[in-house]
Amino acid sequence: MKIFEQCLFFARFKGTQRMEDFTFWLEMGFSHILDWQGYDHMLFLLALCCVNTLSDKRWIWLVSAFTIGHAISLALSVLGVVRLPSSWIEALIPATIAFSCVQHLWPLLRKGSDLLSDRSVLPTVLTFGLIHGLGFSNFLRSMLGAESSIAFPLFSFHVGLELGQIIILLAVLSLTTIMDRWLHVSKSQRVAILATPVLLLSMWMLLDRLNAL
Repeated sequence: MKIFEQCLFFARFKGTQRMEDFTFWLEMGFSHILDWQGYDHMLFLLALCCVNTLSDKRWIWLVSAFTIGHAISLALSVLGVVRLPSSWIEALIPATIAFSCVQHLWPLLRKGSDLLSDRSVLPTVLTFGLIHGLGFSNFLRSMLGAESSIAFPLFSFHVGLELGQIIILLAVLSLTTIMDRWLHVSKSQRVAILATPVLLLSMWMLLDRLNAL
C-alpha cells in the first residue's frame, strides 16, 4: 500500500510539474508575439490580412501556416541543423514584410488585376514563419538549456504563439471590418491605406538593418 501511495504521489507531482512547464512555455510564446518591441510581426499580420474582414474565416489557415514555419525553423535551429547569422535574419524579416505589402499593392497598380487570393500569399506566410523562427532561436536555445527533449517546450511555446497571433488578428480584422461596413471603404482603398505605410516602415527597417551589417 505504501508503494502504491508513493507512486500516486510521484504521478501527481510529475503532472503538476508538467502543467507548470506547459504554462511557462505557453506564456513565453504568448509574450513573444505580443511584445511591442518586436512589432515587426504585428506589421506583417497587418499587411497580410488587410484584404480580409471578420466575415472571412480563411485567415486562420494563414496564421497557422506561420506557426508551422516558425516551429520547423526554430526546432532545426535549436538542434543545430540550421544556423544563420542573426544580422542576416534581422534584415530578412523586414524584407519579407515589404514583399507581403508589394504582393497586395502591385495588383492595384495594374488595371483589371484582382487582389491576390489567400492561396497565393501562403508561401510568403510560411517563409516569414521560417525566418522569424530562426530569429528567435538563439534566445530559446539559451532558455532550453539542458532539456532532454525539446518537443514539449516547443509545442507549448507555439500554442502561446498561436493564441497571441489570434488576438492581434482579431484587432486587425476589427479595424478592416469597421472600414468596410461602417466607413464604406472599398477593399482596394483599404489595402492601399493599410499596406502603404507598412511598406514604407518595413523598407526603412530593412535599410537600417542593412547598414548595420
